[in-house]
Amino acid sequence: MSDDRPVYPIRAVAELTGVNPVTLRAWERRYGLLRPERTTKGHRLYTEADIARIRRILALLDRGVLISRAREILDAEASGQALATGEAPWPAWRRHLDRVLARFDPGALEGALGELLSLYPADRATSHVLLPALAERQRSGWDAAAEGYLLARYLRGRLGHLAQRQRLQGRGRRFLLAALAGDSAPPTLAETALCALALAALNVGHRPLLLGEGVPAPAIAAGARRGEADAVLLYAGQAPAWEEAAAELAAPGQPPLGVTGPGAGRPADLPPGTLALAGEPHEAIAGLQAHCH
Repeated sequence: MSDDRPVYPIRAVAELTGVNPVTLRAWERRYGLLRPERTTKGHRLYTEADIARIRRILALLDRGVLISRAREILDAEASGQALATGEAPWPAWRRHLDRVLARFDPGALEGALGELLSLYPADRATSHVLLPALAERQRSGWDAAAEGYLLARYLRGRLGHLAQRQRLQGRGRRFLLAALAGDSAPPTLAETALCALALAALNVGHRPLLLGEGVPAPAIAAGARRGEADAVLLYAGQAPAWEEAAAELAAPGQPPLGVTGPGAGRPADLPPGTLALAGEPHEAIAGLQAHCH
């Protein structure tokens, strides 16, 4: 297929690249990064070259390029030049979020989250800005804890809304997502991480079954059976209790079991055969998919 033939609607592009339609439209309108064709009814159509460009933008973001500089760098690359990438966007966004949370103003927080999640893929924004902000507030005093609960409350709404908007007609795998009861991961952090994993799965056409945090291992096993899950992915803190989970979830005949989050950083402690899937949500989902039968 020629790379200049516009054939992909925006939902298909979201599935192929993992970038949600809200972000694709923001990249087009605010930064001129994309210029899709339009049908007679005004629907966007993208080419193979557009998809390659989106993947290049994602690679730049992963290297720390500000989205506001991506077009400049892409134009320079097209003309054979090389530009310095500058400061990564994530420290600046964390500082901005700190200032917004210090105001303890729900309206300001809603605005900041709306801007962040419209400009960057939700899984990158969650990994580099939102989860670190929540983790920091778990380690501090009660004022910081109150900020963490406020942030978690608005994240549930924001990420849930994005998941509903991105829900595709599932043709992919059924992944059951949960965090074990008794895990050391703080509930607000685990819940946010699970939402990001669900979004990453939806973005590439899978069908996540999100059970949430604090779920006993037998309930996870029952959910995997009843939902006919192709795999189970657990978000785990530093020192989860694996004994019950190993008996219920890693037994022969069960679907593949993966672990992400801090617990994936200690693969020797995981039940035999369990996949340690460290990294960002989209990487964990891709790793889990690779091990499905």
